[in-house]
Amino acid sequence: MQRHDADSVLAALARTPGDVAGARRVARRFADVDAGERTALLWSEDAGARLVAVLLLVQAMRAHPDPELTDEYLAAAKAERFEDTVLVDVAAEELVGVPLVGASTGPLFALAKSDVAMVRRIAVVATLAFVKQGDAEVPLAIAGRLVRERSDTVQSALGWVLRETGKRASESALVAFLERNGRLLSTAARATATEHLPPAERDRPRG
Repeated sequence: MQRHDADSVLAALARTPGDVAGARRVARRFADVDAGERTALLWSEDAGARLVAVLLLVQAMRAHPDPELTDEYLAAAKAERFEDTVLVDVAAEELVGVPLVGASTGPLFALAKSDVAMVRRIAVVATLAFVKQGDAEVPLAIAGRLVRERSDTVQSALGWVLRETGKRASESALVAFLERNGRLLSTAARATATEHLPPAERDRPRG
């Protein structure tokens, strides 16, 4: 039987273009890599290795939901191992948000208070799990905590999640949120948040 270890994953990754699609292919191929090797990839200095490790965590969570997978992901994020927002965007919803649907949302608000911008982005992106259940309250509450954030790491996530909240959960709740807080969003985030709204709503002064 072929031995699937971190070095094998890195060798396979080197034969890809280095994009997310390539990393997904490698993660699917090495889905049976053991937890220790996955951890080695997650804490690697190689950015591609970290992406594959995050995708492996998502695959593992889909197969057998386990809070330890969430903890492993968040430990790396809190240790500032995530330099690229893609490590949040491909995983936060499934690793952090989905386990909290129907449970206490306290952990999301704790993440929103983090000193680490990527962890705050995780708090925002994770709320997509609620949006897809038609729940506008949780994402808008998290957005309200972070709307004054100046970091593009967070602002770009706010624009994305607010747009999805309006499209999938409640347009009226989004419009009300923007009436209160729209002026606090960056120009780019506000444009993203409102791009699906009718022109009359999209172009109104906010907040």
